[in-house]
Amino acid sequence: MPKLTLKSLPLLVILAAATAATLIGTPSLGAQESPQVVEAKGLISCDAVRPGQIFKVAVLLKVQAGYHINDNAPLDQFLIPTELSFGEDPGFEVVEILYPRGRRARFAYSEAELVVYEGEAVLGALIKAKEGVVAGTHALKGSLSYQACNNESCLPPKGLPFEITVPVTTTGTCAPVHPEIFDKIRFKSVQK
Repeated sequence: MPKLTLKSLPLLVILAAATAATLIGTPSLGAQESPQVVEAKGLISCDAVRPGQIFKVAVLLKVQAGYHINDNAPLDQFLIPTELSFGEDPGFEVVEILYPRGRRARFAYSEAELVVYEGEAVLGALIKAKEGVVAGTHALKGSLSYQACNNESCLPPKGLPFEITVPVTTTGTCAPVHPEIFDKIRFKSVQK
């Protein structure tokens, strides 16, 4: 073993610092973020809502090509369902959430048939603007939880937050918007 001298000490300090900086600056594989393969965009069925009114919400999902996510009622109890939720909001309450049926498919990582969303899917919600909500523009906060998989493996489960702009007015009536989307969503609850 070579003998350490005062001359070699600065070189050792530089090497140790460089090694530490490399280790600290390089995230471990477990700490890396999984890719974002799902996008969510929210729309409402009216140009503005009135206090006390129930209105429709559509959450448009776009799943990156080559990936899929389970529908809301997977056939296997151990699979992660896709779930839509909305945060507690003093101005709005959730009346109903509607999930479309997924497509049945088989993938290399599972022996069983699965029910999944691929490409694009539209989730729906009925939301009530509470009587006391003030006029103005509100942000309805939601979250989509899901697990994305390709044909061979699955990414870790993920939560995707999103916001929907909801204009509230005390005058006028709800002028429908996006009928090409909302006419296809069939809610179980009777809209009042």
